[in-house]
Amino acid sequence: MGILLQPLVDYHPWNQLGTLTTLLLASLGAVGLLAWHFREDKPYVGFKLIGKERGEWSYEKARERWNNNAFELLRAGFKETHGRPFQVISPFGPLVMLPPSLCDEVRNDKRLTFTGFIDRQWLTRYPGLDILQDGLRGEIIQEAMRKNLNQELMYLTERLREEVSLILREQLPSSKEWQEVRFFPVATQLAARLSAKILLGDRLCRDKEWIAVSINFTGVILRAGRALRAWPVLLRPLVHRFVPTLNYLRSQITQARKIMEPELAARRLARDQKERPMDSLSWIDDVRRGREFDVVAGQLFLTFAAIHTTSSVVTAILYDLLAYPEYFTLLREEIVKVFTEDRGWSKNSLFKLKLMDSCMKESQRLHILGPHIMNRGVEEAMTLSDGTHLPKGTLITVATHNTRDTALWGPEPEKFDGHRFLRMREEPGQENRWQFVSTSPEFLAFGHGTHACPGRFFASNEMKIVLAHLIMNYDWRIVEGKPPASMFVSRFVPDPRTVIGCRARTPEIEL
Repeated sequence: MGILLQPLVDYHPWNQLGTLTTLLLASLGAVGLLAWHFREDKPYVGFKLIGKERGEWSYEKARERWNNNAFELLRAGFKETHGRPFQVISPFGPLVMLPPSLCDEVRNDKRLTFTGFIDRQWLTRYPGLDILQDGLRGEIIQEAMRKNLNQELMYLTERLREEVSLILREQLPSSKEWQEVRFFPVATQLAARLSAKILLGDRLCRDKEWIAVSINFTGVILRAGRALRAWPVLLRPLVHRFVPTLNYLRSQITQARKIMEPELAARRLARDQKERPMDSLSWIDDVRRGREFDVVAGQLFLTFAAIHTTSSVVTAILYDLLAYPEYFTLLREEIVKVFTEDRGWSKNSLFKLKLMDSCMKESQRLHILGPHIMNRGVEEAMTLSDGTHLPKGTLITVATHNTRDTALWGPEPEKFDGHRFLRMREEPGQENRWQFVSTSPEFLAFGHGTHACPGRFFASNEMKIVLAHLIMNYDWRIVEGKPPASMFVSRFVPDPRTVIGCRARTPEIEL
């Protein structure tokens, strides 16, 4: 009887359900194992991991520690490893930190590429985010900036001066009564419109649609990257088409093409004319020499690189002057002296503003825009002079924690000293080493070597013109009892809601 009933037992629906459940659980387990194997926070082999504590099963806390206080981890890491490279868990996975002493070894090595880094950092294999990779293709942007923008600097001063005056009249109060202003949005408008003036020409620098797209682009691409990264690696090829912020980014790129392509077509029609517009659309088209390159992507990459960095640096400088208001008087005296001697703006006027240059570099030292720079992907395995082996596929970067190192900057590295770099430039043989635009292993704000920021000379001139107008034409004061500060500890990000006091003043000289 039992033998006769056994087939009925074997094929009972509950048994079939149990089998299906087992298969489902096994499948989910396999997917989970695959996801674990391909997870982005899986540390590299051979590098000490800093930031993860004993007993922690995941790397989430390590990532949070890096986000919340990167400089503390950097100091602890180099102390623990005696100055050797180590790794942290960043928002996009493991990242090997090199000490600044090794930056000369990696700065020009062709086995290390910036594009290899941003592919992982920004997920540039996905439509929309690929605009950054397209904008870097063939280093055409860098070549165009080096060959054209830097050579045109002496002719750009007057164009910038006129636009700065116009923008500030629109954005800041004309009354000599104190008013409250949110300065960071003003600085962002300045950076967007001035870069458009030089890079795209007069029409687009006052095109409200383009200015809105260019200002929004950086924030949108950051949010889109974070939104896609929230999904497991294995699911991203499926879900990227449905992520709302990524779709919005694609719509912004489409809008940018709609605005910019008629301008590009006009430049190409005027290619053989003597009076054709000289801006980045023409420069990039000339430099690419028939090579395939997305000019609009290149322009959007310039936007990504320029606007929010410039506006943040200008804001940081003004905040430092608010904390040390005696520098307003000293800088006004320098501006009056230089412009009286030169009888207005000349090609050397901005170079002569050495105290201003020193204040800018000191502010940049204190308010570095990030805890690391010189980001590279290792395209071919290599070994550094200290014996560190870098396998292919490793992401590396150089730490910037030495901007507050007492061994470099003296007993009070946290304190703003606007004369610091002016004094250093007065030392024999150091006249040019400590300018705002200078790079060195001790000061990596603009990077170092072949990939150092090619637009830093333009940015320096732009900032000096802006600061001269802000200092000469306006008074400034703290509103909320203490100088405004960054929203984050390890990188300077101004709070756009912060207000400061501003009123118009009668300048000693007309700029």
